[in-house]
Amino acid sequence: MRYADIDQFRVSERYARAESVPLRSGQFSVLRASLALHASTLSLVRTFPRIIKGYDFAGRLVIVVPMDEIGSTRVNGKDVGRSLIVFKGDANCTVYEPEARLVAILSIKRDALAENWLALDDGHLLLRLPELALDRLRMHVRGILETAAAHPEAIRAEGAPETIETALFSAFQEAMSAGHVDRSNTRSRYKTIVDQIERVVTSNQTTNIYCDTLAKEIGISARTMQNAVHAVCGTSPLRYSQLNRLWAVRRQLRNGTPGLTIKASAYAHGFWHMGDFSKLYHDMIGELPSQTLANARRLLA
Repeated sequence: MRYADIDQFRVSERYARAESVPLRSGQFSVLRASLALHASTLSLVRTFPRIIKGYDFAGRLVIVVPMDEIGSTRVNGKDVGRSLIVFKGDANCTVYEPEARLVAILSIKRDALAENWLALDDGHLLLRLPELALDRLRMHVRGILETAAAHPEAIRAEGAPETIETALFSAFQEAMSAGHVDRSNTRSRYKTIVDQIERVVTSNQTTNIYCDTLAKEIGISARTMQNAVHAVCGTSPLRYSQLNRLWAVRRQLRNGTPGLTIKASAYAHGFWHMGDFSKLYHDMIGELPSQTLANARRLLA
């Protein structure tokens, strides 16, 4: 499936209670191919540059496998590199993904989890695999997906989903037993700080995230706030604030509410200078706010 715009893609994120914030404008395109098995789903996804907030996989275990060599992704401020990311239950993660990448995602229902997977605590972990183990896992995943694309009838044959799934689980068990969990906790405080910032700013959309007052309210120095946001979100507090507030304005304008004005929406989200706001909006979203509102109202008409 191809997602042609961020709104369409965000609908697909609801199952994980996550939200992607694009890092730059331009033509939006996400590709996803999914194979539903007996108690799991295997997907191949081409992503886009973004910050992802949230992740609550109630009743599921989700394993993300890097299928290319892009290693710039961070989870809660920690470098992912070539590691598997394992999510279970309420993970509360912020993922910084500055480059589009190719990932395979295995989502498993709770009642199908092996004992060692079931014993994992809610949250996330990074599992670093030896190069050979990762390559073998990639080949296995790629082979299943290529077979499903070329011979869908074979995948749908009686008993085939269960057989494929058993072999797939075995491949993941083997790979994970060969790896080691990265238990370093060097960035956990930074994630906590970003969560505190999110709570304060969410309660008052007009708050300037970069001001000393906010840092003092949280009980940290302005430098620590800068370091925390940059580590977890890959950008400055000012830029991160702008990203979130610009996309919040866009969501409001996309509703096309009668009587809503661009100025009122901009003011409500802390943008006081309309000229600067319009330029920021265009640079980030790829169109003028007036175009967003006009398109929304045309669709509602």
